[in-house]
Amino acid sequence: MSVAAEPVAPVTVLEHRPWWRGRLVWTAAIVAVMYVGYRALRTDYPWPGSIAWNTLQFELDDFQGWVIEQRTAVDKSFVFAIFDGFRVFVDNLVEWLTRFLFWLTWIGTTVAGTLVVWRFGGLRAGAITLGAFASFALLGLWETSMQTLALMLASVALSLLVGIPLGIAAGRSAGFQRAITPVLDGMQIVPAFAYLMPVVILFSVGSAAAVVATMIYAIPPAVRITALGIRGVPVNTVEAAASMGSTRLQMLAKVQLPLSRRMLLLAVNQTILFALSMVVIAGLIGGGGLGAVVNSGLFSNPALAILGGIAIVIMAMALDRATEAIAERTDPARRHLDDAGRRRLRLLTVGAVGVTALAVAIAKLAGARGVYPDTIGDERAATLQDWLLARIQSVLDYVADPTSTVFGITEPTGNFVLTKLLLPLQGFLVETPWFLTVGGLTLIALVVSGLRPAVTTLAMLVVIGVSGVWPLAMDTLSQVLVATLFAVMIGVGLGVLAAESRAVSRALRPVNDVLQTLPQLVYIIPFIYLMPVSIVPGIIAGVLYAFPVVVRLVERGINDVAPEAVEAAGAFGATRRQILTKVKIPLAGDAIMLGVNQGIIMVLAVVVIGGLVGSSGLGYEVAQGLARGQFGQGVIASVAILALGVALDRVTQGSRQARRRSVS
Repeated sequence: MSVAAEPVAPVTVLEHRPWWRGRLVWTAAIVAVMYVGYRALRTDYPWPGSIAWNTLQFELDDFQGWVIEQRTAVDKSFVFAIFDGFRVFVDNLVEWLTRFLFWLTWIGTTVAGTLVVWRFGGLRAGAITLGAFASFALLGLWETSMQTLALMLASVALSLLVGIPLGIAAGRSAGFQRAITPVLDGMQIVPAFAYLMPVVILFSVGSAAAVVATMIYAIPPAVRITALGIRGVPVNTVEAAASMGSTRLQMLAKVQLPLSRRMLLLAVNQTILFALSMVVIAGLIGGGGLGAVVNSGLFSNPALAILGGIAIVIMAMALDRATEAIAERTDPARRHLDDAGRRRLRLLTVGAVGVTALAVAIAKLAGARGVYPDTIGDERAATLQDWLLARIQSVLDYVADPTSTVFGITEPTGNFVLTKLLLPLQGFLVETPWFLTVGGLTLIALVVSGLRPAVTTLAMLVVIGVSGVWPLAMDTLSQVLVATLFAVMIGVGLGVLAAESRAVSRALRPVNDVLQTLPQLVYIIPFIYLMPVSIVPGIIAGVLYAFPVVVRLVERGINDVAPEAVEAAGAFGATRRQILTKVKIPLAGDAIMLGVNQGIIMVLAVVVIGGLVGSSGLGYEVAQGLARGQFGQGVIASVAILALGVALDRVTQGSRQARRRSVS
């Protein structure tokens, strides 16, 4: 009896080339030609004004005036009436949620939040939630924390209301997915700081503008993860449901959504984290809460800004752990309940509701207020917050002292980064003849990633030049490249160590969690003291924000290398080091390049925010445009940031596709 051969899965084969055909060699040759042109013709050929749209800023300013006039007119047009109606709705929603949290009193809010998480996520998640609420009180930031929580509840709810239906449509239709992907890319690539001005123009300053800015950043992960969950439902299950006569709506409600439930909860988790990462930026346009605390303290009281940042991190980590635990415990695939188990859960739910109602009633009768602590503890709370602020400020003063050991290390390090790396690269990119820079960067994209990314890079560079901000964009590019270099070096090194050592992996997880949830602007505060060169803090902050992503992706890529390949290398006598360098790292090349890609995008986001503390380039233009109400200046810089981000993203995405080929 013959046995049917099993289908052979496609095998990924790494492409080997002679050294002289390597991408690194060709890239180095292109850079060498650019450098020769730079030395011979530096500053002789800036971007010509004849092919720049020199009046664009003034035309955009005129457009701003027209939009404001239409938005505030008594007889608004239909479009502006929709914008205004949405603004009023969101403002009222955030205000209602805030009032509700304060109406519960601090006792009721703490009990309700803890019991809800305990009921669906387990005892450990409930304890973490209780600890988070307690920390908001002890830090003296209860009121602002509840304002932020209300803003997040509104932002996440609206983001999921938009993102999940779009994700379902993208998961069920390949054509719709292809159509929406460029939009999602743009929403994620553009630093959130860059689209504040258009949002303010359309929605004015306030809660609505903050929610809309947060939604732009938080919707893409909801769409992508939901689509991934829908596509991940086994094909044979869908076909079986179709063969039994299920309609598309029945198949969605009875098959695809239940089986992708875990991914949907992951979408909720990531939407919450992305929304919280926008808290500080939303505070710039009237978001209030902890974001306003961080922004107001940035220059007047840096210790308070750091304390607000700590509260945001605590909130993010508590919500992350709570949603992760809820997803785990409510997964139907891992949870089988009999009738007794269901009755027990119903009793627990009723009990939790009853305990919450009782706690609120007792708090109301005892005269508890929405703001913790009550009258008996105001003095203690103020004393504790003052003590914490004094300790944080003493640390900042110490590191800023020129005689301290820390300053003796960080100040020359900052000067080295500035004089030996940043300024030379900045001069090279800015002063090289524009046509050599455009041609060289396009050819590098062609060599590294292929024709399509090269065409995209060329188009984006032309957009930057025509916008009239070529020197500023090259300045920003130099900052991004320097920060990415450090982020990749640190991230790849730690990622390899984490993959090879469980102890290192466990030790890095809380560090990565803190660095990824800490608001971007808070990174910059300590480095203003540590490295008092205005442009360097933004770069170092970008490194700290980006390298955890590189660590996670490199670690995951190395751990996902097929065990068969590792075992085969070991059977041939390869040492652990040889297996790592000759097998694991090459086969994890796609994950490493994805880490580089994500590192660049995250560096770009923070480097741009560095414009708030004096960094040069496009970030400074956006910051000044926002501060002075110069709409045209801010929008042009924002468009240039988008173009720069798209070009960098496509090059590093294309490099992952170009470096591998599949054969059957």
